[in-house]
Amino acid sequence: MPTVPGHALPHADPPAAAPRSSGVNGHAPRPAEDFLTVRDVSKRFGITQALDRVSVSFRAGEVHALMGENGAGKSTLGKAIAGLHRPDEGVITLGGRQLAPGDIDDAFAAGVRIVHQELAQCPNLTVAENLCLHDMPTRRGVVDYATMNRRAARLLADLAPEIDPRAPLGDLPPGRRQIVQIASSLGEGEAGGSHAGAPRVIIFDEPTSSLSVAEADRLMSIVRTLAGRGMLCVYVSHRMGEIFHCCDRVTVLRDGRFVGTSRIAEITQSDLVAQMIGRRIDDSASYRRAPHAPDPAGSAPLLAVEGLSSPGKLHGVSLEVRPGEVVGVGGLVGSGRSELLDAVFGLDQAATGAVRVAGRDLPVGSPRASIAAGVGYVPEDRRLQGLFFQLGIAENIAVPQMPDLARGGLRSFRAERGLIQRQLARFRVKAASPESLPGELSGGNQQKLLIARWMTDATRVLLLDEPTRGIDVGTKTEIYRIVRDAADAGLAVLLVSSEMPELLALSDRVLVMCDGHLTGQLRGREMTQESVLRLATLKHARTPDPATVAG
Repeated sequence: MPTVPGHALPHADPPAAAPRSSGVNGHAPRPAEDFLTVRDVSKRFGITQALDRVSVSFRAGEVHALMGENGAGKSTLGKAIAGLHRPDEGVITLGGRQLAPGDIDDAFAAGVRIVHQELAQCPNLTVAENLCLHDMPTRRGVVDYATMNRRAARLLADLAPEIDPRAPLGDLPPGRRQIVQIASSLGEGEAGGSHAGAPRVIIFDEPTSSLSVAEADRLMSIVRTLAGRGMLCVYVSHRMGEIFHCCDRVTVLRDGRFVGTSRIAEITQSDLVAQMIGRRIDDSASYRRAPHAPDPAGSAPLLAVEGLSSPGKLHGVSLEVRPGEVVGVGGLVGSGRSELLDAVFGLDQAATGAVRVAGRDLPVGSPRASIAAGVGYVPEDRRLQGLFFQLGIAENIAVPQMPDLARGGLRSFRAERGLIQRQLARFRVKAASPESLPGELSGGNQQKLLIARWMTDATRVLLLDEPTRGIDVGTKTEIYRIVRDAADAGLAVLLVSSEMPELLALSDRVLVMCDGHLTGQLRGREMTQESVLRLATLKHARTPDPATVAG
């Protein structure tokens, strides 16, 4: 059995392959009986054929991966099983019982749950209230908050016991909110009961896209435990390491069609990628600075940050990024990485310190000044923080540049069209037309659209927070090349990524954060997963001397 890396990336230390014995990942072989069957299911959205007569079977007690490029139909199939989409044709059967097409209540009663990639929660309520929305405990007609908080704490115990059930959900970072969403789907399955509505199938749609390495490992352990109890876990993920570590079988979809189902023990990563995208990816491609490229060390920094602080978030962070550099920022979820980029861009009104672009001081807390200075920011959550889903693709791209494109104080639609055409072609955004809404695009194309907005000829500093979250391996390769091309063109790139192989493969050097402090810098051979995790878990961290994190 070959060793399988976390991603098809060079210069990255692959996680150890999961031990295998008589079954997958050391587990006993699963019974061959089909538990959930999908037969000739099709679904069309307008002119898009999302599913085209797909047939696939799943077994109780297995972790079954669904893989494919963005837009391949994975999420559509999961939502059809869960009753969120009504198939145009075809039959879905669970435990010998045919599910009513497009009936959420029927699927729920049959025991189907789904954990969405995009957060579907009530941020104005507490964590406990979100976890108990479907079964709020009461006493004499009044909500029993003590019972509710205890129940929520039990649900969170295996995933993230440090989360306070009484905390407002909206105060948590995306990674923590994702854990809460996962916990809500596991609630009724805790006791393993067989009463009507108890979970029998859980569909995980990119469940670890916002989680740290440790949190993802914890989740995968729970998924295996649930499968060991006889539950079917359908696992949608673009992370190869997770698929080969956690899953028993994998089904590949491409362009809405079934490609094949394989046992994990009998397929290699290269073969799986080839099934997904219809071609093989050159794993030897390098995403670091070319050996003949000028060394940025002798250049003046394009981005300089000194003593950046924010109450409860950042503590005296100082760093420099020079033209032609990709500087990675590592750390665990909650370490302050996203908060750092927010403050640099000017989104944190409480931040103090100094931010300079090309030697010019910017007013801290002013996104307008940052944009005018040529700073572009691709945030972590493209749905909540990035794209305007009520506006068309064209306006999403042009928004930051509209003042510069205007003529006499009025919008210049001709200038905007030129920019939009160039950006759509440059970043290969696949869309029916510039007037299409972002919600009509696949996740990968949404991400490329967001990068196209912020990476223009005026951009000098590019801030990237989880730029490949929830996208397929083919699109990841495109974005890796975009990042490298940006640096080669002289931009200063500050990159946050929770995917360790990605962080190490793209970065010229890595800064590591813990509890809002910078704990150190890694270069060259020092850049290993072990070194990053060591610095990311330092207790009582103190900010290093600014000279140690300069370019």
